[in-house]
Amino acid sequence: MIRLLHLSDPHFGAADPVVAAAFLEKAAELAPNLTLLSGDLTMRARRGELAAARNFVEALPSPKLVIPGNHDIPGLNQPIDRFFRPFRRFRENFGHELAPEYRADGIHVVSLNSTRAFGLHADWSEGKLRKSALRRMDLQFASDTPALRVLMLHHPLLAPDGHGRAVVDPLPELIEAISRSRVDLILCGHFHRSHLAIMDAGGTWQSIISQAATVCSTRLQGEPNGFHEIINSGERMELIRYRYLSGRFVPDAEFLFQRSDTGWSLVCTI
Repeated sequence: MIRLLHLSDPHFGAADPVVAAAFLEKAAELAPNLTLLSGDLTMRARRGELAAARNFVEALPSPKLVIPGNHDIPGLNQPIDRFFRPFRRFRENFGHELAPEYRADGIHVVSLNSTRAFGLHADWSEGKLRKSALRRMDLQFASDTPALRVLMLHHPLLAPDGHGRAVVDPLPELIEAISRSRVDLILCGHFHRSHLAIMDAGGTWQSIISQAATVCSTRLQGEPNGFHEIINSGERMELIRYRYLSGRFVPDAEFLFQRSDTGWSLVCTI
């Protein structure tokens, strides 16, 4: 059995320290095999925010994998850092690799950096992937022994109902790569909205998507702070959604999935 914790978007600089402490207490209690944080550790990569985020990350259960989000690069009021060295501060605090990889018995995690400091598109907070990153992902998963295949990126693949913001681009190419690699589980954040679903990767493979709410930010989007616990037992996957209610994190829904030759399907929701 493999137990994962998926959290996202703590946004230090706009984080509630009481909620952050409650999460760390619950995370230690759950004792995962791997903790995965899918970006937006800070509000704008200010030094005080990074120090608070670093203390939080250091307190997470190990091993852990952390990637940047669009808020983890300096703002436009710091043009040198924004345009010429956008990830310098993140790397100084959380390691040089922006798309880290993790391998252990029974699991292989590949991550993608979907954050861009600037571009020709109007909204620079949107997620963009380079084709070279998708090619690298193909190669990484191609070298697998049988394992649970997990992909992590900051920007989401699915928009919740009533949500008008853009998903990651280029989505069709990413879906094709996911299908080729037969990815089991995709982790992301960004919208501050929890979304657990099946994604049909081109009609040939079905992956599970875990889009997590913000774990401890005050910038809520219509639901409480939360995170996901993921328990894999070979052909079965249980995803438990936790929400912060009455001063503590409690499970409020469970999703059970079953794997077949064409991927994963939802069995039931409790």
